[in-house]
Amino acid sequence: MKTEETTVLRFCITNEGTLGEEYRLAPTSSPAPTAAQPGAALTDLLAYAEEEDEDWGGDAPDVSVDFARLNGSEPEPVPEALPPTADFAPDGQGGMVLLRWPRLARPARLPRFVAGQPLTAIAATAFAPLHIPEGKFGEMYSSPVSFSVFCMRMGRHTTTEPRDEGGPEEITLPDSVTLIGPYAFWRCTRLKRISLPPDISELPAGCFGECTALEEIRLPDQLRTIGWTPALTDQVMPDVGVFAGCHALRELTLPAGVQALGAHTFNSAGLVRLRVIDGPDLEWSRTVNAAATAFDHTAALLWLEKLDPGGRVLYALGLPPARDKILSSDARFGQLLRIPSAFFQNGPEFFDQMAQNAFRLDFSARMALARLACPSGLDEGARQWYLALLVQYFGRAPQFMPDTPGEEAYSRLFDFLAEQPGLTAAHLSELVRTAGRLGLSAPLITRMLEVRTQRFSTATGFEDLELD
Repeated sequence: MKTEETTVLRFCITNEGTLGEEYRLAPTSSPAPTAAQPGAALTDLLAYAEEEDEDWGGDAPDVSVDFARLNGSEPEPVPEALPPTADFAPDGQGGMVLLRWPRLARPARLPRFVAGQPLTAIAATAFAPLHIPEGKFGEMYSSPVSFSVFCMRMGRHTTTEPRDEGGPEEITLPDSVTLIGPYAFWRCTRLKRISLPPDISELPAGCFGECTALEEIRLPDQLRTIGWTPALTDQVMPDVGVFAGCHALRELTLPAGVQALGAHTFNSAGLVRLRVIDGPDLEWSRTVNAAATAFDHTAALLWLEKLDPGGRVLYALGLPPARDKILSSDARFGQLLRIPSAFFQNGPEFFDQMAQNAFRLDFSARMALARLACPSGLDEGARQWYLALLVQYFGRAPQFMPDTPGEEAYSRLFDFLAEQPGLTAAHLSELVRTAGRLGLSAPLITRMLEVRTQRFSTATGFEDLELD
């Protein structure tokens, strides 16, 4: 996004988080601040304190100068506190770009028009604690490094927010915005929710990186690319990920237009459930390219769901907890690490077969829960296998239901099984025996017996006896 660097407009921010009146410095003899980079308003803070350099000939100044200041009648002037301001610049095409927004602990409600021109773009690092000109990001990709190292290299081009409260808790962007720059919301640690404008088609590297409190984000239907970076950057540090370090983000829905997930997209995010909208069929109607590192360090991810355009779940997959502990070199189980990427390329039958061939209770049982709950494309043989698996390992329910504590895991699993077609009297008897062996609560065992009696009035009760 181009900006006319010679023109920066600066506006005060109200207590409500809206744009106030234009801010202008009182005339001074100090040089005017440059507008060559985002955050140019920060130079105003220094303008008051600038003094002409004096040549001391290599010697320290006479301390009598300091004593004179202390004892003199003229106190040293104190810089006036600046109000919180935001910087904007023309984009050269009839619109305006937000260069910098102050990191205040209040909502940020951006206007549709600034100085009579539509706000069309959010510049790189606009809400971040430091600001780097967007044109410099090409140097990051030409010699791939982590963003932290890149900031060190760009030290002389970087400005830092003097007042940092963690950024706004909520950000409202007008529909006129069509572009968002790299690391635009990086380290907005207070940000909880944001809805992106409908015409955003790309989220660049690090866009929401380390937004540790982010809980809710609505992605626009026009979104095509999430975190694309040049191939070389696949191997750099994970802070290029769009949602890297978003610990509070539990659920996310990818719109039907998404075609690419870049390097480290969800690295160390708290994502538990990922939903992806696609066509009405079980097979994928489009190609989605996921970088090899897109799902690195996503041990919290437990469910993948494919939705039709109306929001109905076509099928779901269950993933093993603590997936990161599986060795990629393991000939049998290493393939489980690639399930999130493979999800975008294969139908449900592929994963039904995987659940049997690469049997692990923490994976296969979770697949049983997901596939029996939404059995689209599930053949009868696989359905019976999943059902028998859950009955056989009922006593180990807490191991594959990590989000359900204590005895609640057994209760929830039984309720789930009781709703499944094909559950036999023998299955119910085995469940009763397991519950008795584990010493589960009397109300749960009573409910099991009631279900068996209601469904199978001819059951004799001998199924529960242990015969030698």
